[in-house]
Formats: sequence, C-alpha cells, structure tokens
Amino acid sequence: MITLQRFRKIDKEVQKAIEEAFDHIAANTLEHNYLLFLAEGEYKARPTNPVLRLNPYTIDNREDRYKDESRLRFFIQFMKNQYGFPSGQTFIPDDEYQITIEMMVYTHIWEAKTFLRQLYRTAELVKGASYPWQVEVPEMSKHTYIRSNIRDVLAKKKLKLAKVISDGFHTSLRNAFAHSEYQIDMHKKQIYLDTYKGASWDIPWISFDDWSIRFAYSALLSYHFLNIKARRRKEFGTTKPKALIIHPITSVRHFRARYIYYDQRRNSFGFHP
Repeated sequence: MITLQRFRKIDKEVQKAIEEAFDHIAANTLEHNYLLFLAEGEYKARPTNPVLRLNPYTIDNREDRYKDESRLRFFIQFMKNQYGFPSGQTFIPDDEYQITIEMMVYTHIWEAKTFLRQLYRTAELVKGASYPWQVEVPEMSKHTYIRSNIRDVLAKKKLKLAKVISDGFHTSLRNAFAHSEYQIDMHKKQIYLDTYKGASWDIPWISFDDWSIRFAYSALLSYHFLNIKARRRKEFGTTKPKALIIHPITSVRHFRARYIYYDQRRNSFGFHP
C-alpha cells in the first residue's frame, strides 16, 4: 500500500533528482555533448556500401522511440488508471491483480535497453566523458551494469538520481519477476522471491508496503526522465535552433564539426545542409 502523501513526495523527489542531473550535465560538459544527449545521437551499424557511404553516427534516434511506443502507452495508461487517486482517495489498496501487473511493468522498466542506454549516457556525461554514441547494454548481469556503470557513477558526483535508482531498483526483484519465481501472500502481505540464494545482497521476500515504494520510484523515474528530457530538448532547440556538434565520420578524418538544426514543427533534429 502507498498513500497519496507518500506518492506525491516521491514524485517531487524524482523530478528534482532528474532536473539536478540534467543541470549538472548542462553546466559541466561541453555544449555539443549536452546537445547530442538531447538530440539523441546514436551509432547505427549499416551495411558497407562504397557508393552511398552512409555514416553510422546518426541523430534524432526515432527507432528506439518507435520500438518503445507500445510499452510506454500501456505504462502511462496503467499509471493513470491505478495511480490517479480520484477525488477523496488517499491510498492505493493492496490488490493481487494490480501487484502482478506492477511486477510486469517493473521488469519492463529495468530490462528496457532503450531506457538503460539513456541512463548510461546520463552517467557518462555526468562524469565528464565525451558523448557515448555506441552503447551496448549486456544481455546478462544487468544488475552490475545498473549499479556500477550508472548508479555508482552518479553517486560519486553526489547526485540525488543515484538514490532514486537505489530506492527503485533491486536485482532480486527484477530477477524473480522476470523468471516468474515469486509468490504473493495476501494474508501476510508479502511477496516471496523463489530466486533467493542467500547472498549478502539478495532478499528472500518484500512486504507490500516496501514493494509499493520501490515500484513508485521506478515508475516515476521512467516517466519523468522521458518527459523532462523531451521538454529540455524542445526548449534547447527553440532557444538555439542551430548548433555545432562534433560528428564522427567513417572516412580518413575521424570527425568534423557540423551544424545540426531543430525543426519545431516536427520536434526533430537534423543535419544542417
């Protein structure tokens, strides 16, 4: 169970943490790195074609957005239906059906490569690295990837986003839910994790109340990260419709400076002619 008061508190905490991380990037990295982050630069492996000479370093990566559309539509509708807190409602009651759907949503969030790539790029820019065009999310050991490559990097810069990730993500939950190795006990109000092996980081069960908190942090992180980034992308593009990036190329030279522009009507970035 989670109360309206606690949900609203987490909601504000998550939004502030994301804004803080984005502000850190904008203030402490080269502008073209921040621009590439907003413009969604991506490495797309292309077939070798000596005639077309297609550059694999692209911007405005709509492919990931299209691939994630169905999941996001379902996720947003679920949150509106189940966490809308209609007039007079002050808490979300425990319900086996809802908890089961929440587990699926939770697993989707922490398994979504599109989302994890964005968090990874955030962490890389926070630590001062150049924009990582090519990001490979591992098929296995995602817990190590999330903890070491994302959360711990953010924590070293003392950014609140690290705590948000810690309060939402737990590999025992993701693992048990992803493999249907759990039991919901409505009498004791606990979820038992059958993947428990006794390791120091592992947990054998979680209470409904604690689960509700972890779900709220994860769901609100996923939702607000995309929304805040979309807002900043539009704001930056509107303020600075044309800006310079360092664009890798596949010819003799390793890169070149190139202008990209923002199309307000299409809400998209493209290379300037």
